Amino acid sequence: MKAEERNAQIKTKIERALVHIGELKSECSRFVESSPYLVQVRRAPLTRRPIYYVASVQHTPHQIALIAGDVLQNLRSALDHLAYQLVVVGKNSPGPFSHVYFPIADNAEKYLAERNRKVAGMREYAIAAIDAVKPYQGGNDLLWRLHRLNNIDKHRLLIAVGSAYRSVNVGGILERHLRTTLESSPAMAHLSKDPVLVEMLVDQVHLSADASTDELARIAHKSGGAPFIQAVLWRDTEHGPAFNKAYRMMLRKDRWKYRRKMGLP
Repeated sequence: MKAEERNAQIKTKIERALVHIGELKSECSRFVESSPYLVQVRRAPLTRRPIYYVASVQHTPHQIALIAGDVLQNLRSALDHLAYQLVVVGKNSPGPFSHVYFPIADNAEKYLAERNRKVAGMREYAIAAIDAVKPYQGGNDLLWRLHRLNNIDKHRLLIAVGSAYRSVNVGGILERHLRTTLESSPAMAHLSKDPVLVEMLVDQVHLSADASTDELARIAHKSGGAPFIQAVLWRDTEHGPAFNKAYRMMLRKDRWKYRRKMGLP
């Protein structure tokens, strides 16, 4: 068998793993789109600050763990196929051979202790190439994780976990910006001396922090400009430009309505 044919056999395992990865992504997307986690909010009795909590949780479908196991098995098997072909070349015989594995261990010491019996028959340069990959924890953690997860999947279902978010509450960040703005702005210096007013403004920031950019723009517009919200958000490098654009569009609409009302072009 030629080298190209050997490589082609190994690649079939990798290609199969890629197919399973596509299936895994689709299954995960379906699960996330089903809104499996219900997050609700309530107000703290004294501060009225929002408190977010998980109200209900759906179990992750077993299908996700099963497909993930198929991915791991095909990738780990591809490495063992590689090891087998290296033994075939080393012994110049088609085999069959037993107890041939691509060696992966929990640490460097275990790797050196277990390697020789798993690669018996390989040529020295092949073994040196595997050594260079450092297939053990602390040397090549990616291969080690693949090996560990594959072993776990052989005996029990993998625990499938993940995270995603639909929105972000930036109340804490806005509060810090607000306090800094009040203390540094001469026009607002008198506000910072009124603790009750400051707390009211901070509370308003927290109440609106989980709103979208357009909703925040409406809040600022409805409150007559709400300088504290504008000053805070315009300084925000991530959300400021979008807020600024939404707010200015509202001002343009107001000017257009006024000119239309007055009969101006």
